[in-house]
Amino acid sequence: MVWGWHKEAARGALWARIAWLALRRCRGPRRTLRALRELAAYRRPDEPRPLKYARAGGRYFWSFYAPGFPSRAFDRFVGQELECVLDHQRQPPLQTAIVAITKRCPLRCDHCCEWAALNRAETLQPEDLVTIVRRLQHEGVTQVFLSGGEPLQRFADLVALAGAVRRGCDLWILTSGFGLTTDRARALQRAGLTGVALSLDHWDPAAHDRLRGLTGSHAALLAASAAARGAGLLVALSLCPRRELVADHHLDRYADEARRLGAGFIQILEPRPVGRYAGLDIELSAPQIDMLERFQRRLNREPSCREHPAVSYVAAAQRRSRCIGAGQRYLYVDTDGAVHACPFCRESAGSALAPDFEGVLATLRDRGCPQAACGREVSHG
Repeated sequence: MVWGWHKEAARGALWARIAWLALRRCRGPRRTLRALRELAAYRRPDEPRPLKYARAGGRYFWSFYAPGFPSRAFDRFVGQELECVLDHQRQPPLQTAIVAITKRCPLRCDHCCEWAALNRAETLQPEDLVTIVRRLQHEGVTQVFLSGGEPLQRFADLVALAGAVRRGCDLWILTSGFGLTTDRARALQRAGLTGVALSLDHWDPAAHDRLRGLTGSHAALLAASAAARGAGLLVALSLCPRRELVADHHLDRYADEARRLGAGFIQILEPRPVGRYAGLDIELSAPQIDMLERFQRRLNREPSCREHPAVSYVAAAQRRSRCIGAGQRYLYVDTDGAVHACPFCRESAGSALAPDFEGVLATLRDRGCPQAACGREVSHG
């Protein structure tokens, strides 16, 4: 993590670039200052901003859900945000997309949300994947997460897709790490990959392997983290916290493991009753959610945690505002090319390969989030 003098230098350079982009857009100091004030205040309510940055590939990252600085993707991202603060009637820009590129996976994860489609025949061809990602970029997306299944199972297609993505977009893979060698990590970095988000379910290797349904999956994740860092890729961890993990001593051990792995971010994704969890009582209680929010605030804000990763916890912010999926800020494309509000809200608005892709997005936005639970208020205390 970037801290101290280097953090202040990064912050100064970042805001200088934002100010220049605002001045170029607003064409006058008074309007520029107003736009910068609104942009500084324009964030999700009650979300604790990290006091640190992650750094990889010569760039700085202040959020898991935003492109790194400096880059064309960063400039495009900021430009779209400026358009929103200058025109409050403007549709929020589509920023992020999760695209599932394969049904294949060697694991049998406890919380797999793709369980019904796992290891069936592939639907999307390599040229389909390129078409989908380029359409998303045309709609304003500046960050694409490639998932599965296990995206490394289509490694050649993954490299080709990374190479085909136009500049102005950060590209990540959401992976178990199974199959990510040093040579593969370097090939992906050369092709244009930004980072890897590794799914670490538990700090204890045996518990992680049990939840992943494959002995040796923790060892594979450790090797993948080292390979990614060695190739100059940014590493993040993704955590789906089961109830038994939501305890201070477990979360502290997880944070220490994340620091040891060199992760820049921890993404918290609450368990949802979809996929393999369909019909099960697995959602967290209000006290457990409170504990995760305290964990987020501590790692993001306390100086004693400055060497730990920053924590992104979307569900916590959405409970206080609204769902930011369904094409409002992000969307999900499944392994058949169908467009959904998010990976947990499955009600297709149409195909990402449809001739009228803009109409599919309009349907998605008009429909909104099909599950009120995504933005439900939770009683705290």
